[in-house]
Amino acid sequence: MPGIDEKDKEILRILRKEGRITLTELGRRVKLSPASVKNRVEKLEKLGAIKGYSAIIDPAFLDEFVQVLFELKLSIDDKNVDVILRRIAKLENVQALYRRSGEKQILIRASFHNTDEVKEFAGMLKKHFGKNLERVEVTLIIDTFKECWVANE
Repeated sequence: MPGIDEKDKEILRILRKEGRITLTELGRRVKLSPASVKNRVEKLEKLGAIKGYSAIIDPAFLDEFVQVLFELKLSIDDKNVDVILRRIAKLENVQALYRRSGEKQILIRASFHNTDEVKEFAGMLKKHFGKNLERVEVTLIIDTFKECWVANE
């Protein structure tokens, strides 16, 4: 990527695992002063390399015990779909939303209090996409072994 060097990449790798690390500790690890690290972090934020900072919350503590993946197959996947996707991405229970290659163009990960909410969400998807939505495949997440989420604002 233009504008970043190996030190910047080292900073990014550390921040990806330890987002709450102090600038002093980060500087110690990459052998730079805290002020120098601060300047680099600010540069990385402006470049968009650092997209945000957030806590990874266990949804169960918010009484959201049902974790679900929705895979959507659309008849037509064009720029008009982006408006709908941006609206869906803003919903509080949506953790991730991807446009992807393959038969099913959209992948959504969301959490719910119960299966009735899952049904309501699926209905909302059908309403928003209309006839453009060919199929919705719903997969319940049984167990999570690793996840790293980044908040987009």
